[in-house]
Amino acid sequence: MKVFGFGLIFCAVAHCQSSIVQTRTIALIPSANPTPTPIPTPSSDPSSQHNRTRQSKHVHEFFKSFGWLQRDRTIKDGDLPAAIKKIQKVLNEPETGVYDERMETMMSRPRCGTEQPYNETDATLIGTAPHKRYVLWGPKWDHTSITYSFINYTGDLPSSRQQAIVSAAFAQWTQFLPISITPATAASSKTDIHIRFMSMGASESAYAFTNMIADGLSLSSGLINITFNDDYNWLDDRMFNFTAVHEIGHSLGLSHSKVENSIMWPYYEGIIRPMHPDDQAAVHTIYGWKNPRWKSIDANAGTKAIVHVSSSTTSTSSSAIDGLYQFRSTGQILWYNTAGTWVSVDNNKDTAQITGANGVLYQRHTDGSIYRYATQGAAWQNIGGPSESTIDIVAAADQIYQRRKDGWVARWSGTGQTWTAIEQPSAQISKQIAVTDNKTLWNLLSSGDVVRSEWPYSNGGWQIVDANAANVAIAVGGEEFYKLQSDGSVVWLDLTAYLWRIIENAGSVAIHGIGIYLYSRHKDGSVWRYTGTPDTWEQLDGVASSAGVVGDRKGAVWELLASGEVSRLVS
Repeated sequence: MKVFGFGLIFCAVAHCQSSIVQTRTIALIPSANPTPTPIPTPSSDPSSQHNRTRQSKHVHEFFKSFGWLQRDRTIKDGDLPAAIKKIQKVLNEPETGVYDERMETMMSRPRCGTEQPYNETDATLIGTAPHKRYVLWGPKWDHTSITYSFINYTGDLPSSRQQAIVSAAFAQWTQFLPISITPATAASSKTDIHIRFMSMGASESAYAFTNMIADGLSLSSGLINITFNDDYNWLDDRMFNFTAVHEIGHSLGLSHSKVENSIMWPYYEGIIRPMHPDDQAAVHTIYGWKNPRWKSIDANAGTKAIVHVSSSTTSTSSSAIDGLYQFRSTGQILWYNTAGTWVSVDNNKDTAQITGANGVLYQRHTDGSIYRYATQGAAWQNIGGPSESTIDIVAAADQIYQRRKDGWVARWSGTGQTWTAIEQPSAQISKQIAVTDNKTLWNLLSSGDVVRSEWPYSNGGWQIVDANAANVAIAVGGEEFYKLQSDGSVVWLDLTAYLWRIIENAGSVAIHGIGIYLYSRHKDGSVWRYTGTPDTWEQLDGVASSAGVVGDRKGAVWELLASGEVSRLVS
């Protein structure tokens, strides 16, 4: 893992100018005349094309979810194509005005029935101007100890199980906030948030809704109701949990988000996913951060680097190897266990680098030999012999790669000390590699060119993705690809339209990605977290002496200072 130097940061949300830059065409190396890459066109679902009533219903529901439609107003049939284009803009799809299969699939999912107040600014926004991803409802709680209670329960689950699920859902939010949310006691004079189940009728597609009643700038205690549709079966804990987390966001003052992977997106996939940076930025804007924001977990002047090992995105449980590791100048490697204690897993003066992914930790020695650690307490497995050609190693997905001085990249075969060379893309030397969860290998060359090779890396399979001498660094998060340019701009490759989109232009000097998270360090040492919106980043802290920042797939963040101190972001 390449560890970039990041700084600590203060609570803020920054907005920067978003631009679109046409990408260079993609072609196989060594072709000097790349052929154009076609822009995908939307597919239409013939059955849904003829069901105008269903389409209109879905479009109206979407508009009401975002406050784009005044009460008692409807969208005329002649205005539906324009309305569909507005939705397609949010979905980051070609704006054809044609209701297609992608829209039908998304809008047929379970949804939130909370209707936002009419937002004239957002409703009338047209053209290329971006919609703000998260929108704050307006009011917030004016006290920090908030209570809730159940009015009734569904018959689908034991009441104790329902209480446990809702308690865990509230904790999803309070882990980031300087507030507490607890069940109301019998002695409580008034409960802030009520939770209930009621029948909404067989034709109602909403799984739940939250009514928001406020007195001026404060939410009204006792008048905030989270209502679950009891016509649906709540035996599925995942759906119950996700729906509860979403509705609680409303009860804290959040509206719907336009980031599809966020908790506050109004349509449910029925999977439990981590809080999105968009959700965190929104709720921090309302309630601020916990104090102190960072907690020191170690201080040793010899600490040179920190890395985090996470299990694969498809894994249902964590590996025993998962967690935070530090590497010291003496060669010692330490693991931060779940009890909050640092445990030594190796101490070899020849160790030069550590990296890890998918529940496995690796180390490279000064002689180029490579070792693998997959079981706590077990011996390290030698998977690569000494080699003066090895520059560094990178772990990603379920693979381990090495960059070599001759410009080639190799990956471990999985047995013994056998490595498979991935054909050199050109005479240029590799400057940095990054690998997605699906094992697409990205390679930044010394010329600034960016090339990629898709699994299983067949010979001649390198593709030119960008030819730009201004490229200085690359990063991946999940399947997303980002690059940093010498002018300080951070650029995202939009693979749906094959466009480079500038998502930050604020003097970045380093970027780091993991899962859905992307971090950027600025010249002043501040570190920012991308919210998923090209013009919105959240500042985490700002310390010029930062030496590195790493994160996990759930949003946890750790920082290494030049002094050797290691800190964890509390909220």
